[in-house]
Amino acid sequence: MLAVYNGDGAGAVLVVDIEKKVVEKVMDCSPRFGYYSFVPIMAAVAANKKPTGADGIEALPEELLFEVFSRVGSIRDLFMFAVTCRRWLHRFTDPAFLRGICPGPGQGHRSRLLGFFSQPTRFVRCERMMKMRTTQRTSVSAPTFRPVPGSPLGRTDRALTSLVADDDGTFNYAEPLAARRGVVLMRLVPRTFVLHGIADTRRHLLFGLCNPLTGERHVFPPTCFGHYVACGYAIVTAADGDLDAEQRSPPPSSGRSTFSQLLLMVYLSGNYSKRYLQSYSAATGTWSAPAMCLDGRRFELAGESSAAVHRGAAHWLCIDHAARALEPWDDHYLYRLSAELGGTARVSLTRLPIRAGGKPHLCVGGDGKLSVACVYPVHVTVWTQQDGDGDDGGEAWLRTRVIRMPAAVPDPNGLQRDEEWFELSRGSMLVLYRGGGAFVVDLGKGVMEKVMDCSPRQFIDRLYHRYVPYEMDLVEFFVSCLDQQRAVIEESPSLLACY
Repeated sequence: MLAVYNGDGAGAVLVVDIEKKVVEKVMDCSPRFGYYSFVPIMAAVAANKKPTGADGIEALPEELLFEVFSRVGSIRDLFMFAVTCRRWLHRFTDPAFLRGICPGPGQGHRSRLLGFFSQPTRFVRCERMMKMRTTQRTSVSAPTFRPVPGSPLGRTDRALTSLVADDDGTFNYAEPLAARRGVVLMRLVPRTFVLHGIADTRRHLLFGLCNPLTGERHVFPPTCFGHYVACGYAIVTAADGDLDAEQRSPPPSSGRSTFSQLLLMVYLSGNYSKRYLQSYSAATGTWSAPAMCLDGRRFELAGESSAAVHRGAAHWLCIDHAARALEPWDDHYLYRLSAELGGTARVSLTRLPIRAGGKPHLCVGGDGKLSVACVYPVHVTVWTQQDGDGDDGGEAWLRTRVIRMPAAVPDPNGLQRDEEWFELSRGSMLVLYRGGGAFVVDLGKGVMEKVMDCSPRQFIDRLYHRYVPYEMDLVEFFVSCLDQQRAVIEESPSLLACY
């Protein structure tokens, strides 16, 4: 049996021996080779072979199918294979089968970290760049994806536009801000500017998001007209639940993204006294009116700008600077700012019974409970929310683990040690050391694992380059999407006839 495979930028011709159960590569081919009709010329002796009574593809045993699919290497091509016939659709919804064929960088948390998104080109609001941006109608200077070793999305850096279509240049100079459940949020650069005059009355915030695995993209209408700065984000998907019926996005089988809602926290440039919260609904396509949510003169956001989404609400960690000024100790007075998901987005501020120092970060633990990870120079202290109330009637929190940090690799440029922390899924966090590589910290098990080396200057300038980790459990992603597809096929007799 002859098979022609076309992947992302590569191709090959394979010969499958059904009796010997082996696959042999006979030639490389251009990615466009398979786009044309061709007829392979076989030896005359092949006509003397007795027929097997079944089509070639139906005669392939399971172990040979596994061997073929494991060599594909492209997530998008595996999806195309999965919906080719009913037999393959059934196999691709088996998690055990997918675990074997899905390429990945390792096991556990490492298998879900696919790489990083960043914007290597900084957009400066000068007259030359603004004039150039107003005339751009093609893709240039799109965000860059840097894969971790063994990532199924490639081995080398690639532009976001190789994963998501952007023919009109909407994502030019876009800055990645956060990523969650496979969805990447970006701040976009608009095409309209006031090139002369002191006041730019048409300046506004413009955001977009995309799913590199499915190719879906969404551009939000402009919001926050004026000189506003975004300081907090919460990406909400249909998988988070606890949404009103009007806020639910269409299911994956509709072909649209599972994104449901975006929460945005902003403040007026030069005025840090007030923080405002806005909500965007994918169902209605509109922004809510901004509402004050935090007193910036007393509180400051701690940890990541991206919120921890947990039990129907988005949560940010805050530090009470006013209380610390009265008692100038090393420990912080911590509060949790919570915004309900759905149409209301009601906000509440809760004091946590934690006196924690270092650099605190809020995350969701592997057991589904909220946790606070306090990062010190040589260790991390983990506090976990407990069931029930505390002694004072408030929330009950317990210090559950202390994790020792490995010695940092000295920076050859003599720069002071610095790092950035990000929340990952299932109770883990990612730390990027300057000059020391990238590590995944399992807060539940108390272990650290190195996932990649990095250049000593790769993560230095946070204002110039923002590195956003991108993670996704590919097997869970496959099963959830294909289960929807299989349900549609089984409910439609006309589609069953095609399989």
